Amino acid sequence: MSKRIMVVEDSEVIQEMLREELIEAGYEVFSAYNGFEALRDLEEFQPDLIITDIMMPKLDGLRLCEAIQNRIETRDTPFIFLSSKFDKDTVERGKKIGARFFVAKPFKMDTIKDCVNKIFGEEP
Repeated sequence: MSKRIMVVEDSEVIQEMLREELIEAGYEVFSAYNGFEALRDLEEFQPDLIITDIMMPKLDGLRLCEAIQNRIETRDTPFIFLSSKFDKDTVERGKKIGARFFVAKPFKMDTIKDCVNKIFGEEP
């Protein structure tokens, strides 16, 4: 059974690029445009990993991660944060709530794939 990845990204272009590349790499991928959509669909999709933008309308990536970490059934779900801007406070807060990797935009798809492989314990 393939691993399930939820991509939460408000940019349609970035979301589609991640989706296509991760599906091609053999993962099952579900997409959401903001944190509220992700929370709504979380139980149905049950991801093994969440890749999320930090700055999004309605519910940002940090608050999404906090909400997921507060649920017993999703508490251990790993996160990769994407953002065009990481300040010290954001990185510290992200680490405190369970972020495994921080990837700066613009990014190379190989960087994302390397992070995913490390989380799932797979060789690239």
